Amino acid sequence: MFSCFNDKGFTLIEVMVSIAIITGTFFAIISVFPFSLNINQKAQNLTSAAYLAQAGLEKTLSTGYESSGVGTVEAKARLSNDPASFLYPFYRQTIVTYVDGNLADSAVDTGLKKIAATVFWYNPLSAQEQQYSLTTLLSKN
Repeated sequence: MFSCFNDKGFTLIEVMVSIAIITGTFFAIISVFPFSLNINQKAQNLTSAAYLAQAGLEKTLSTGYESSGVGTVEAKARLSNDPASFLYPFYRQTIVTYVDGNLADSAVDTGLKKIAATVFWYNPLSAQEQQYSLTTLLSKN
Protein backbone atom coordinates (compact mmCIF):
# COMPACT_ATOMS: atom_id res chain seq x y z
CA MET A 1 0.00 0.00 0.00
CA PHE A 2 1.20 3.44 -0.92
CA SER A 3 1.20 6.14 1.79
CA CYS A 4 1.62 9.85 1.14
CA PHE A 5 3.04 10.42 4.63
CA ASN A 6 6.62 9.73 5.56
CA ASP A 7 6.69 7.66 8.80
CA LYS A 8 10.37 8.39 9.40
CA GLY A 9 10.02 12.06 10.44
CA PHE A 10 8.31 14.05 13.19
CA THR A 11 4.86 15.48 12.82
CA LEU A 12 4.23 19.16 13.37
CA ILE A 13 2.33 18.42 16.58
CA GLU A 14 5.26 16.42 18.01
CA VAL A 15 7.64 19.28 17.25
CA MET A 16 5.31 21.86 18.83
CA VAL A 17 4.84 19.74 21.97
CA SER A 18 8.60 19.27 22.37
CA ILE A 19 9.21 23.02 21.88
CA ALA A 20 6.54 23.76 24.51
CA ILE A 21 8.17 21.34 26.97
CA ILE A 22 11.63 22.81 26.37
CA THR A 23 10.28 26.37 26.72
CA GLY A 24 8.48 25.53 29.97
CA THR A 25 11.59 23.90 31.38
CA PHE A 26 13.73 26.87 30.34
CA PHE A 27 11.45 29.38 32.10
CA ALA A 28 11.26 27.18 35.20
CA ILE A 29 15.05 27.08 35.41
CA ILE A 30 15.37 30.83 34.76
CA SER A 31 12.89 31.64 37.54
CA VAL A 32 15.18 29.91 40.07
CA PHE A 33 18.06 32.36 39.51
CA PRO A 34 16.55 35.39 41.32
CA PHE A 35 15.66 33.12 44.23
CA SER A 36 19.22 31.77 44.43
CA LEU A 37 20.65 35.31 44.23
CA ASN A 38 18.43 36.28 47.18
CA ILE A 39 19.65 33.28 49.19
CA ASN A 40 23.26 34.12 48.28
CA GLN A 41 22.85 37.73 49.46
CA LYS A 42 21.31 36.61 52.75
CA ALA A 43 24.16 34.16 53.35
CA GLN A 44 26.76 36.81 52.53
CA ASN A 45 25.15 39.32 54.93
CA LEU A 46 24.93 36.72 57.70
CA THR A 47 28.57 35.72 57.26
CA SER A 48 29.69 39.36 57.26
CA ALA A 49 27.58 40.03 60.37
CA ALA A 50 29.19 37.08 62.17
CA TYR A 51 32.68 38.40 61.41
CA LEU A 52 31.74 41.94 62.42
CA ALA A 53 30.19 40.76 65.70
CA GLN A 54 33.32 38.73 66.43
CA ALA A 55 35.43 41.82 65.73
CA GLY A 56 33.31 43.79 68.21
CA LEU A 57 33.86 41.15 70.87
CA GLU A 58 37.60 41.00 70.20
CA LYS A 59 37.89 44.78 70.36
CA THR A 60 36.29 44.85 73.82
CA LEU A 61 38.14 41.75 75.05
CA SER A 62 41.49 43.27 74.03
CA THR A 63 41.05 46.11 76.54
CA GLY A 64 41.03 43.67 79.47
CA TYR A 65 38.68 43.29 82.41
CA GLU A 66 39.54 46.50 84.26
CA SER A 67 39.53 48.74 81.18
CA SER A 68 36.30 47.44 79.65
CA GLY A 69 33.54 49.60 81.00
CA VAL A 70 30.07 48.43 81.90
CA GLY A 71 27.06 49.52 79.86
CA THR A 72 26.97 50.40 76.20
CA VAL A 73 30.62 50.29 75.14
CA GLU A 74 29.83 50.84 71.47
CA ALA A 75 26.54 52.58 70.66
CA LYS A 76 24.59 51.36 67.65
CA ALA A 77 26.34 53.11 64.79
CA ARG A 78 27.09 52.53 61.14
CA LEU A 79 30.44 50.79 60.66
CA SER A 80 31.35 52.88 57.61
CA ASN A 81 30.11 56.20 56.27
CA ASP A 82 31.43 55.43 52.80
CA PRO A 83 28.56 54.10 50.62
CA ALA A 84 31.12 52.27 48.46
CA SER A 85 32.37 50.22 51.43
CA PHE A 86 30.96 46.73 52.04
CA LEU A 87 30.60 47.77 55.72
CA TYR A 88 28.17 50.57 54.88
CA PRO A 89 24.90 48.63 55.43
CA PHE A 90 26.01 47.28 58.82
CA TYR A 91 25.57 48.77 62.30
CA ARG A 92 27.13 47.36 65.48
CA GLN A 93 26.37 47.75 69.17
CA THR A 94 28.42 46.30 72.02
CA ILE A 95 27.09 46.07 75.57
CA VAL A 96 28.99 44.92 78.67
CA THR A 97 27.19 43.86 81.86
CA TYR A 98 28.16 42.28 85.14
CA VAL A 99 26.86 38.74 85.62
CA ASP A 100 26.81 36.42 88.61
CA GLY A 101 27.78 32.75 88.80
CA ASN A 102 24.41 31.78 87.25
CA LEU A 103 25.00 34.18 84.34
CA ALA A 104 22.14 36.40 85.47
CA ASP A 105 22.68 40.15 85.18
CA SER A 106 24.12 41.70 88.33
CA ALA A 107 24.30 45.28 89.55
CA VAL A 108 27.63 44.73 91.34
CA ASP A 109 31.03 43.57 90.15
CA THR A 110 31.19 39.81 90.65
CA GLY A 111 34.43 39.31 88.74
CA LEU A 112 32.56 38.24 85.62
CA LYS A 113 31.37 40.36 82.69
CA LYS A 114 29.17 39.46 79.76
CA ILE A 115 30.03 41.10 76.44
CA ALA A 116 27.31 41.10 73.79
CA ALA A 117 28.02 42.38 70.29
CA THR A 118 25.06 42.75 67.95
CA VAL A 119 25.29 43.59 64.26
CA PHE A 120 22.28 45.05 62.45
CA TRP A 121 21.53 45.44 58.76
CA TYR A 122 18.46 46.19 56.66
CA ASN A 123 17.15 43.51 54.32
CA PRO A 124 15.34 45.32 51.46
CA LEU A 125 13.66 42.15 50.21
CA SER A 126 11.85 41.47 53.48
CA ALA A 127 11.74 45.18 54.41
CA GLN A 128 12.99 44.32 57.89
CA GLU A 129 16.01 45.01 60.00
CA GLN A 130 18.02 41.84 60.59
CA GLN A 131 20.41 41.22 63.47
CA TYR A 132 23.10 38.79 64.54
CA SER A 133 24.42 38.60 68.10
CA LEU A 134 27.43 37.01 69.76
CA THR A 135 28.02 36.86 73.49
CA THR A 136 31.07 35.91 75.52
CA LEU A 137 32.27 36.13 79.09
CA LEU A 138 35.29 37.94 80.51
CA SER A 139 36.57 37.07 83.97
CA LYS A 140 38.63 39.16 86.31
CA ASN A 141 41.10 36.37 87.06
